[in-house]
Amino acid sequence: MTSKRIFGIVFIILALLLTLAIVGQLPSLFGALFEFLAIFRGNLESYQVGYALGHVIYWALHFVATIVLWKYGVRWSRKQVKA
Repeated sequence: MTSKRIFGIVFIILALLLTLAIVGQLPSLFGALFEFLAIFRGNLESYQVGYALGHVIYWALHFVATIVLWKYGVRWSRKQVKA
C-alpha cells in the first residue's frame, strides 16, 4: 500500500466527517445565508456585518475543504494500474 493510497483513505474519512458536519448544521448554514442577505438591506451595525461575513467565509472554506478532500481522496485511493 503506497503512501498516496493511505493519504487518500485519510482524506476520504476527513471529507466524510466534514460532510456530516454540513448536514448536521444545516440550520446554521441557512441562518448564515440569511444574515449575509440582511447586509444588503442596510439595517445591520458593523459588528453584525462582520459576524455575518465571518460566517459566510467559514462556510465557503468548509465547502471548499470538503470538495478538495473528496476529490483527492477518491483519486489517490484508487488502485493504481501499471501499464
